[in-house]
Amino acid sequence: MRHITLVMLMLVLGVGTGCSISSVASDPRGVKGVDGDHLTHINTRNYAVHLFMTKPIWGDATLSQTVQSFADEAKKHGATKVRIVQSDEATMWYLVPILGFIFTPVATNVAGDALLP
Repeated sequence: MRHITLVMLMLVLGVGTGCSISSVASDPRGVKGVDGDHLTHINTRNYAVHLFMTKPIWGDATLSQTVQSFADEAKKHGATKVRIVQSDEATMWYLVPILGFIFTPVATNVAGDALLP
């Protein structure tokens, strides 16, 4: 059973590696931002496998790349400014013992508001 679980985990990591996923909530029911701007909330997640927890080898889930993906998504929705409210990076070296130190699954999340003119 453990062997099957490990194979499934590796399959999921292989398929989902190197992707960027964004979720958008663009209807805050008329609520405006602090400065009176129209808001669109964006949540961007990057998944990758890094070598020794630091060097991207399949995809790029560094904070810098995730912020760039977030900004690109904000531009698609017509934003001229963004306000990042949260970021998080999860380095999952513990998922696959020993091998996880070499090939480390990494997930980074950036959430914030795209401020529309």
